[in-house]
Amino acid sequence: MILLSHIINSETPTYGNRDKFISEEISCVSDGASANSSKWIFTSNHLGTHIDMPKHFFDEGLTLTDLPIDFWYSDKIQLIDIPCSKAKLIDIKDLNVEINMDTEVLLIRTGYEKYRKIEKYWNDNPGLNFSFGVWLRKNRPNVKIIGFDFISLTSWKLVNEGKKAHQVFLDPQDEGNPICIIEDMALYKINFKIKLIIVSPLFVKSANGGPVTVFAQF
Repeated sequence: MILLSHIINSETPTYGNRDKFISEEISCVSDGASANSSKWIFTSNHLGTHIDMPKHFFDEGLTLTDLPIDFWYSDKIQLIDIPCSKAKLIDIKDLNVEINMDTEVLLIRTGYEKYRKIEKYWNDNPGLNFSFGVWLRKNRPNVKIIGFDFISLTSWKLVNEGKKAHQVFLDPQDEGNPICIIEDMALYKINFKIKLIIVSPLFVKSANGGPVTVFAQF
């Protein structure tokens, strides 16, 4: 198995460069304490490789703890490559392959994570067009998760369009089922057919989203 999540640290990039992860030592064995312990501070739960739940944009939407356990794994995964190196809205017309009817987890690899250590990653990131979500919900109702290797569904330079796209993917009332969103994934290592994917969230009651550790088996 391999890891499809980035490891969280103080250098983790965030959307708009607004949020931070802070780790502070509370006790240290080297200082005479009986154990090592730390305090972790997330200035946002939408930081690092994380999932957006319908609750993120809709008060009546499902939360992290509303879903059955079998939501969090799947053997029906499809990876699609759509190379991208600048801010743009990726649409269904940009796909060069057909999305399988039984796909449950759709991964989009743009190669954009190569910019993850510089400002370009959050300041010039691509996003997804709202029409992509409309098409998926109408034509591929089995898709329950979409994930990608850029920082947010919303392009930092196209904020209004990004808000609409989030709403389309997550709306509990629209046609089809809501599609949860995993942002800021590590997809560069994949060079094989994925047999199983496991999404392991930090289960916080009624959370509108949060960090996830994603494993892939090949």
